[in-house]
Amino acid sequence: MVARRTEDSLPEVTTSEEARTLAADIKARASRLRTVPGMLDGAVEEMRASIERVLRDYDKMSHRRQGPFQRDLEAIAKRAEELVDAGRLSPRHRRIVSTALQHARRVHFWNARRALTKLDRSLEPAREWQGSLDAYRSFHRKAALRARDAEESLTRLRAVPKPGVSPEDVANARAVIEACNRAADEKWAALTHRPVAEALKDLVGHPDVEGLGFLAVQEFSSLRELHDLFEANEAVRDGIGTKPLADLVVTSEFSAAKWDRVYPQATAERRRLQDLFHQLRPVVGGRYGTAFELTAPVSVLERRLAAWRHFPGAENAPAWAGLADLRASGKIPAIQEGARIYERHGDLAKRAFEGTLADEIKEQEKELAAAKKSVEKLPSPESLVG
Repeated sequence: MVARRTEDSLPEVTTSEEARTLAADIKARASRLRTVPGMLDGAVEEMRASIERVLRDYDKMSHRRQGPFQRDLEAIAKRAEELVDAGRLSPRHRRIVSTALQHARRVHFWNARRALTKLDRSLEPAREWQGSLDAYRSFHRKAALRARDAEESLTRLRAVPKPGVSPEDVANARAVIEACNRAADEKWAALTHRPVAEALKDLVGHPDVEGLGFLAVQEFSSLRELHDLFEANEAVRDGIGTKPLADLVVTSEFSAAKWDRVYPQATAERRRLQDLFHQLRPVVGGRYGTAFELTAPVSVLERRLAAWRHFPGAENAPAWAGLADLRASGKIPAIQEGARIYERHGDLAKRAFEGTLADEIKEQEKELAAAKKSVEKLPSPESLVG
């Protein structure tokens, strides 16, 4: 029996010239095969596959399977007559099908398969033609994919804007912001470990404590309310005012009995104090985020810089000078835009700043033109069949 066509038997097409030559050959062979009914439309292949399936499914024959076996053969015979009436099966192929069915009814499967070899020999030109057509389809698909890939790559490259600043400028600005945040964290941690009465007095006296960047309205009001409570109640201030704020915020989880035992002088104000300490717990514990962000508006950065320069113990922090110089340069908006571009486009943005991306765009335009020209010269696979 003739072996079925495999992917390895497909003709290899590597260039457009080979593809055009193969297309002309496919079209010529199709015109010859079209003169034999059932070759191009798959009718002969359908008959061969139907008989082969029955021979395979009923290879283990038994009396119980005789009924379904005969019905399947009758269905194949009926289908063959329909194809003959429609002009899709030649009389010669009809005779071969009838011979194979006759042997199959007698359960002479070996003879039936011998009859099928005649169909295989008849189908060899059609199968070779189909293999060539599949190879051409594959090359045509790759050529079209090459054009689409080139177009998508060109669109992606053209969408990359040129940053106004270098990657080094963005990295330096990030380093300045990080230094400011480290200084802010250190100074805030130092303040929260001072006696709470002194820390609150300094914070309330700060010209712009809200401008520090991490105190929400509720937390700021809690600081003011706690300060007013210490000022109004000397017993509370003398009893717990000498404790660090960082230690006192954890008392918001104390039970009533533990609070009364540790701070008996503040028993009357326990619930109020615990509520205030609970609201301050996130910022004292360092879970307030960062004071400075590179993406923040320039006005916000200016306000926070001014606020931290008046923060107790942070007046002369070296980090503020770096941020002040960055602000004076007037490059913060360009750096912020550059940071967004570098973050989104990565290495492409760096090449755009260096100017090498323009050369790549030109090369990609040439590739797209060549790919489109190659596809335009190739006839569509459907035109070779019709």
